[in-house]
Amino acid sequence: MLNSIQYKKNEYNRLPLMVVLLGLDHNQEPVYRPHGVPMYQVLYCKNGRGELVVNNRKYVIDKGQCFVIQKDTPHEYHSTSDEWIVNIVGFTGIIVPTLLRSLKIESSGAYLLKSNGFFNAHVHRLNELAKEKKQRTKLELSQELYCLLTDLSNELTQIKSNAADYGNPTITQVIEYIESNYSEDIALLKLAEISSRTPEYLCSVFKKHTGLTIVNYINNIRLLHASLTLIEDPSAPINEVAISCGFRSPSYFGKLFHSRFKMTPQQYRLKHIM
Repeated sequence: MLNSIQYKKNEYNRLPLMVVLLGLDHNQEPVYRPHGVPMYQVLYCKNGRGELVVNNRKYVIDKGQCFVIQKDTPHEYHSTSDEWIVNIVGFTGIIVPTLLRSLKIESSGAYLLKSNGFFNAHVHRLNELAKEKKQRTKLELSQELYCLLTDLSNELTQIKSNAADYGNPTITQVIEYIESNYSEDIALLKLAEISSRTPEYLCSVFKKHTGLTIVNYINNIRLLHASLTLIEDPSAPINEVAISCGFRSPSYFGKLFHSRFKMTPQQYRLKHIM
């Protein structure tokens, strides 16, 4: 379950810490962000196993471990098990760089936790606060986030990583093109052209590298962006969300979305909007 929290313009100056994304028992989909995202993130693995690539380093994320991603840092992560259940806190604010530096949480990567109950307790508390929608809710979210980060600083030990030989230059080039052009029609011949490979070879090496066909990978990227847009722009019609994310057929979008998230786009929106 992912929840996006919206702020008014005047709140950005009034609140030094802002929770902008919460995930509770979220079955994590593959993520590839060559330009990062404009928020800081902490993800905790509750079940399953995944792999993180950040700053040209590769980490295996097991149950009970967490990883930190700094703002605007290119990264990718995906499950290496049948399901990968994580708790997520995404946040921003004018004091975050200084605070993370003083707490010695300024490096992206994987971390061991001396104990893990406190993190899940904070995430549950943040979710409960966000549901209340009181006048002081966002202030209380800011206070709870500060408590989470200060507790986290006393519990973390960074995990050593391996050099990320994960990236095949051909696949990296294709994935970057898909991520930058997911809202447009993407033809296999175009991907073959930009990678200087035959379509047959490209399909083979892409499946070997990612475990997905090119079509499935494109659809996953589009569904990820659609799921975020449904939350971030709750007034946008479903058909417009589908088209903006590269689906030319709203009915096909609805079918794929239901297959991936086990609910309709409208049900997903109503479930996750706060």
